[in-house]
Amino acid sequence: MIVGAGSTYRNAALVARERAKRLRTGPDGARLFSRHSSLVMDWVEVFAPVVFEPYRPTVWSESGSLLLDDLPFRVRDPDTGRTRVAFRIFAAMGYERGRPRLWRLEAFTTKSQADWEAFLRRLPGAPPRVVCDNDSGLTNAVGTRFPDAELYLCEWHLRHALERLMGKLRTEETEHREAIDELLGDVEAAFTGPSFWTPFTERCHAAGVQRLSEWLNTTGQIVADQFKRRGPRASRPVDTPLSTSPLDGFTNPIRAAIGPRTYGLKNRQRTNRLLMLMQLHANGQDDVNAYVQHTRASLEANQGRPSIARRAVVDTGGHASLR
Repeated sequence: MIVGAGSTYRNAALVARERAKRLRTGPDGARLFSRHSSLVMDWVEVFAPVVFEPYRPTVWSESGSLLLDDLPFRVRDPDTGRTRVAFRIFAAMGYERGRPRLWRLEAFTTKSQADWEAFLRRLPGAPPRVVCDNDSGLTNAVGTRFPDAELYLCEWHLRHALERLMGKLRTEETEHREAIDELLGDVEAAFTGPSFWTPFTERCHAAGVQRLSEWLNTTGQIVADQFKRRGPRASRPVDTPLSTSPLDGFTNPIRAAIGPRTYGLKNRQRTNRLLMLMQLHANGQDDVNAYVQHTRASLEANQGRPSIARRAVVDTGGHASLR
């Protein structure tokens, strides 16, 4: 359970040895504390799929919205000294009887359309509505996999994309700095609805900043179109959010737990098995008694042996699958 909550394998191994009273003793009788991670690492590899299976979603959420986002994790390139994305964790959140639920987690090395399509094809079915960032690989994959779903671009991401553009223009086109400074303070209010958005865009066009007008005539039109179909706040169901922010409540703890361990996570299959435990924890389904029951049932069904050999999940050819 503590692994799913974010504990490292080393710390979890120490706790397991202490609770099992399996700590070694030295020549003087003193207990020797060991944090060697192999004990827990091997258990996750062999038994994480076993305890996850009873709770594994078998179909995409068929009511409300499916929220999609990815978490990038960076490492430093020894050749250049710069950081680069080593891998990403794709995350999906749906609604079950109006309650949010983390639906799927999976590690990928890129966020290409092919990777997103692979992620979305893991389960059958289709949600009626998808909320995600305005990333071409992701939106194209959603259109291919869920052609009949309503696609709603996350307003938080759209707003920050506009703010980033305006900040860049402020630096690169100093002749427009004063006008952009005046407009920047109104961006957040502009995204509250059409009554604020329309006069804001009129002021932006009047400022004569070509790149800003181009953004408003393309991506900005998406914002205006979404305002027309999002409905009043008071009557909007809880399972039709305007952004992916409800997903953040699930992914922020995962980001915090994985971040310090980015360099150590190199095997994709093993990482995905760790993510199974994190998904169970996020959904409040990590019960120690249930873990024991499912593990024991799996062993009894296989003459007391695990269904796969310990450390059978390996990368071939000397190349890490998460790099």
